[in-house]
Parts: sequence; structure tokens; C-alpha cells
Amino acid sequence: MNRHVQFVKNLNRFRLVTFDITDTLLRFRKPPGVQYANTAASMGVKNLDPNKIQNLFREEFKNMTKRYPIYGRNSNEITWQNWWMLLVDNIFKRVDDKLSQTQIRSISERLFEQYRSNECYVHIEGNVELLKMIRDVTKYVGVISNSDPGLERVLSSMNIRHKFDFVYTSYDLGVEKPHCGAFLKPLEKYNVHASEALHIGNLYEKDYIGARNAGWSSLLITKSVDETQKANPTHVYSSLREMHNALQTIDIEW
Repeated sequence: MNRHVQFVKNLNRFRLVTFDITDTLLRFRKPPGVQYANTAASMGVKNLDPNKIQNLFREEFKNMTKRYPIYGRNSNEITWQNWWMLLVDNIFKRVDDKLSQTQIRSISERLFEQYRSNECYVHIEGNVELLKMIRDVTKYVGVISNSDPGLERVLSSMNIRHKFDFVYTSYDLGVEKPHCGAFLKPLEKYNVHASEALHIGNLYEKDYIGARNAGWSSLLITKSVDETQKANPTHVYSSLREMHNALQTIDIEW
């Protein structure tokens, strides 16, 4: 069968296709620990250990998420912008207790701007090509991401915002994937039934299972052996390129 015909055959049941962003369509240019250390060095704070920063990033992200869920969405104390500033403040206080608050705040502000631009991200191979093909065969294409409103700026700076009809972040929605509510709003807005919707993401529980529990179909992109074994064989791929090839060459068992 012709590759385009097979692609259309696999996707013609869907009126709505949504994507996760990080590690699905875009990825970090460098791990946060390396980026944070490089940014600090460019501002005169040199010789910080990227591995230590990376470990502290994980710890502080968990702490902040527990204290102020969904980037402070329901908090009267903190904005989503301040959420990130406080996260970075906490990391650098632990990295080097000799740093002044002025130094730390300058680094925080610089990192905040970098992560809302194209400085910290690269396109995953084949993403633009796949988005174009999906746009041609389905009515609505969007984003559902566990992130903050700054994602709009990132997508614009990476020149792919115009490829989506909508961008829904967990901050916008008030719930995070895998909560079924994260998948409900686009159905309501565009009058689409869950059986006509497909979500593509990189996390088994949050993307693959979250969408399925909401009545959607879903595809998973992961290199995790454990997660690969859990998903239906025609639903899981090690790369976006591999998934795209499968959509053009085999029958997907939705």
C-alpha cells in the first residue's frame, strides 16, 4: 500500500490529535544541570558542578511541586513566574552558600528568559514533517502539556506555535495529566468525541494511560524497556521518526 494511503488509513478515524511537547516534539539542548552551570558561569559564577545542580534540580522540583502544585496555580502566595524563580533560588543557595541573593536573583532571571526562548530547546528529528502530515488529514491539532503558560513563548520561538489550533497547559487547565480532566477541555471546545481523539506523548502513565483512561487512543514514544513492554506493540516506538514510519507502513491496532 502507498505510504500516504496507509498514513491516512491509520488516522482517518481521528478529528483531533494532540501532542505532549518535551521529549515528544522538542527536547532540551542540554540537561538543566549543565544549562544552569553554564548560565551561572557566563555571569561570573564559575566552576559549579553540573551533576550536583542536576540532582538538586530534581529534589527542588519535587519540593516545589508538593508545596505549590501545578506551578502555583491555586496558590495566593506565588505566581507561576515566581515559582520558577524560587526553584532556582533554592538550588543555587544549596550549590554555593557564599552566593549573594543579588547574584542568585540575576541568574534566576536570566534562566527564566532562556527557558522561554529557543536557547534551551532543539527540534526532535521529523517533528515538523509529521505535524504537517497530521494537519493534512485531521481537523484539529493541539498540545496538552504539564507545563506553565510560558510554553506559548517557547513554541513561538521554535516556530511551531502556528501549527496548533490550541495549547493547553496544566496551569491553564488546573489539572495535570494523567487526570482525565486534562483531556476533557479540547473535546468540549471542538465538539469531538473521545473515540475521535488521539494523544501522542513520551510518558507511559501521564500520556499513554492518561489518554486511554479518558477514552482516547494514544501512542507512546519511549526508550524505556519496561514501558515498551507494557504498551500494545503497535502503540509504542523508540523515536518520533520510528512512529511516523509505522503510521505509513503498518496497520495500527487502535
